[in-house]
Amino acid sequence: MNRTRRYFLCTPLLAALPLTAATPLTMVVVDLMPWAGRNADGQLEGVAVDLAQQLSSLSGLPIVTRAVPYARAVAMLAGGSADLMLAIDAGQQTGLLPPLAPVGVEDIIIIGRRGVVYDNTDALCGRRVGLLRSASFKGALHQHPCLVRYPTNSYEQGLRMLRQGRLEAMAGARSTMDYAIRHLGLKPSDFGAPLVVGQAALSLYVAPSVLTPALGARLQQACQQLQRQKQMPALLAQYRQTTD
Repeated sequence: MNRTRRYFLCTPLLAALPLTAATPLTMVVVDLMPWAGRNADGQLEGVAVDLAQQLSSLSGLPIVTRAVPYARAVAMLAGGSADLMLAIDAGQQTGLLPPLAPVGVEDIIIIGRRGVVYDNTDALCGRRVGLLRSASFKGALHQHPCLVRYPTNSYEQGLRMLRQGRLEAMAGARSTMDYAIRHLGLKPSDFGAPLVVGQAALSLYVAPSVLTPALGARLQQACQQLQRQKQMPALLAQYRQTTD
């Protein structure tokens, strides 16, 4: 039985117990739009930033959000300098508890150059596929070891390399890929049709140092409410409109 499950073999009434929070919980989110970034006024914005605010409101817990690179977010949570993290595909990282609860699900896609359509992953065997350096998408890509993974520093870099012929495909989360394409002033039609190779959840992770039954139950219920309300897809649609 994993450590997270042990916390929740207890009465649902725990969620109703009062919690004392002398200081706000620190949540880290990945500094990558449309999930998190800074607007022209220097203020944090993005889907994960808005979801963090909603989690705070629904759970009644004060939360302060910081946007940092993925690897740093994982290190902060594992090292105790962050209490919470919203991220995709962090479950295999050493030192982390399994995710407390998902907030939404994203398609993991692979796109090729314009006019090139990949019907299945077998067609990509031996081909150079760009993948964000900090990403792994183990659930979606681990079954395809024949892909030649090429690490990129950003989605935009990978997409440029794809258009220049230096890569034969680019893999990533659908919404992040779409945002990066539009950020470059391009359109999805400038690339090949996407091949869906799996899904990955945007999940809430909690540091062991702060996870208690009452805290966990309250956050878990808030995540479930966000899922029922389909808040993540609604926010993704909202941020997509800002780039159209």
